[in-house]
Amino acid sequence: MPVGRVAVVGGSITGCAFAVAAARGGAEVTVYERTTGELADRGVGIALHVDRYAELVAAGYLDDTTPWRNVVGRKWLLDDGDSARGRLVWDQPAAFRMYNWGQLWQGLRRRVPAEVDYRGGTPVTVGPDGEIGLPDGTREHYDVVVGADGYGSAVRAAVFPTIRPQYSGYAMWRGSCRWEHEPMDDLISICVPNGQGVMYRIPGADGDEDRLSWGFYSSVGGLADARPALLALARKYFPPFWADLVTGTPESETLIQPINDLVVDAYTSGRTLVAGDAAAIARPHVASGAVKGIQDAVAFETACRAVGPAGSWDEVLARYQADRYPAGADLVRVARAMGYAMVEDTPDWATMTPERMVDWWAAQHADDGFGGHALGASISVR
Repeated sequence: MPVGRVAVVGGSITGCAFAVAAARGGAEVTVYERTTGELADRGVGIALHVDRYAELVAAGYLDDTTPWRNVVGRKWLLDDGDSARGRLVWDQPAAFRMYNWGQLWQGLRRRVPAEVDYRGGTPVTVGPDGEIGLPDGTREHYDVVVGADGYGSAVRAAVFPTIRPQYSGYAMWRGSCRWEHEPMDDLISICVPNGQGVMYRIPGADGDEDRLSWGFYSSVGGLADARPALLALARKYFPPFWADLVTGTPESETLIQPINDLVVDAYTSGRTLVAGDAAAIARPHVASGAVKGIQDAVAFETACRAVGPAGSWDEVLARYQADRYPAGADLVRVARAMGYAMVEDTPDWATMTPERMVDWWAAQHADDGFGGHALGASISVR
C-alpha cells in the first residue's frame, strides 16, 4: 500500500470494514461517523450466504464469535384458508447465516485497530482531491476518501451529483418481534399477489433470545398511511400464524423502506471512492447488502497489497474500480429481475407447483446473485 492518509466517511458495517482494510496496509486512518454513540441498535436482520461468509472469514473480516442462526432451506408458503401456517408451495434449498445487524456491526467494530481515529458525531462535507470539511469549519486533506456512508450517501452526492436512487414503485415494511416457538431453520417466504413476505430467525440483543425478523414487500398502496395498509394486507394474505406475528409487532419496532435502484457511473472519482450502498443499491431480494460492502473493502485491501508501497494511489483506485464496478452493476441487474418476478409481476401462486417454481426461479437468473457474488479470482485472502 502506498504510504498515506485515508478518510472513511461512515462508520457502520462497510465503513468499519474499510477502516480494517486501510489500517492493515499501514495507512493513517480516520473514520467520520455522523451519529453519536453505538450503532448497535440499528436495523433488524442480516443474511450472509454460507459461501460468502467462508470467503470473508478467510480474508480476515469475520469470525464465528458473533451470534447467528442457521438457515438450511427456504419454504415458500401460501395461505390456503385452512392451515394456520400455510400450504407449502416449494421447499427450496438455501444456506445462510442470519445475524442481528447490531451484533454484526459490533464484530467488525472490534476488528478496527486502536490506532484508527474513529470519530462519532462528526458529519463532514467532501471537497475535491481528498478534502474533508469538518463541523468547526476546518479542512483536512487525505490521499483517499472512502464514501461508506450508505443509502443516502453525502459522498456520492458530492462526487456524482446527478445520480440519485430511483424508486422501484414498491416498498418493504420491516420489523422484528420475539420468537417464542420452536427453533426455525428455514427462511420463510409468503406468496402474496404483487408482493412477498420474508421471515427468518435472528439472535436477540443479548445473543440468546430469538427474534423473528420480517419484511413485507408490496406494490399495493403508497407510502402514506403505511401502518393501516400493512395490517390490512397481512391479515388478508398471510396465513394466520404469520399474520398474528406481523400485526402484533409494536409500531415502534416497524419501519417502512422504499425500494430503490442505484449504481454509480464509476466507483471512483479523483481521489474519492464509494462503496457498499453508497456505490450500488441492490433491492434486498438478493440478500447481499452486508456482503457487498465488506467485499468492497476486501477488494480495496487486495489492490493496496498488489500495488505495494512503491506504487501510487491512482493505481489502487484503478484496480478497485476494475474489480468492484462490474460486480455492483450486475448485482443491481439481478435484484431488479428478482423484484419484478417477486413483487411487480407475480405468478398465480395457487397454480404453482415445485416444478413450476424451479422454472420460475431460473427465469429470473436469480442464482447469478442471490446471496451475493463470489469474490473475484484476483482478490486475495489472508
